[in-house]
Amino acid sequence: MSAADHAVALTPAIEAASAAHGRGRLVNELGPEFGGYTAGPAREDLKLAATPWERCAIVTDHALRAAGVRARGPFMPGAVRVFPVGERAQALARAAA
Repeated sequence: MSAADHAVALTPAIEAASAAHGRGRLVNELGPEFGGYTAGPAREDLKLAATPWERCAIVTDHALRAAGVRARGPFMPGAVRVFPVGERAQALARAAA
């Protein structure tokens, strides 16, 4: 994910949801094509961690990414849970609940 990807897609969507609904819910899937972050999006993710959101589901089979999310979960402003790709439906249901 590049800084441009983050700026064009992810950040505006989260900011719009937060503005419209207060605390948003997010489902982020890191599929097999996900090759990692560049430095720009990594910084942007730190900024988004301060955005008020209620729940976040990360859907991934990337063990290292999942472990990193779990390690940072207690420091996030909302509840975070990691789901394997095979449980995408459960992740979406959790976000909608």
